[in-house]
Amino acid sequence: MPPPIQSRNDSFELLKSIISFMKSRQGLSLAEIVGLYNETETGLKKEVIPLSIFSHELSPSESLCKYLKENRSLTYHEIAVILKRDDRSVWTSYQRALRKSKEPFVIDISTDIFLPVFLFSERTKSVLEHVVSYLGAVHKFSNSKIAVLLHKNPASIATVRKRAIEKERAQQKGGEQQG
Repeated sequence: MPPPIQSRNDSFELLKSIISFMKSRQGLSLAEIVGLYNETETGLKKEVIPLSIFSHELSPSESLCKYLKENRSLTYHEIAVILKRDDRSVWTSYQRALRKSKEPFVIDISTDIFLPVFLFSERTKSVLEHVVSYLGAVHKFSNSKIAVLLHKNPASIATVRKRAIEKERAQQKGGEQQG
């Protein structure tokens, strides 16, 4: 049994250790860790997004809005709140998706990979950058494996992953300068 926490300083050191572990071993960004905390604190519905929706002809944003609207029966406003986007942009993405694809997504829960919805509420990266970062960090998938899963060119995935890493570094630098 661990020794009792004696002071606020001990609590802070313990929290730093947990965050460090989640970053290095679990591959989570600070925003993802905060998202996990917010979900448990607020009781936010533990929504997951199947990876397979991103392997269609729709843009990642269109796929996300279409899935949440049709497969999860959420309103535009509920989707906007979850994704931290404007209701009008959610409506626009969904309407574009409908013009391209009338059929709802068919999800095979036995074989699909699921991503936590809170990833997409963090606005520092694009939807596809979040998908690629998550698959690389959490599942340890290579660019070529991600490309196969998403039906995309491996070079495109490499570019997206590089851009996401650069954004993460810039965000960390900005956070260090403020702190």
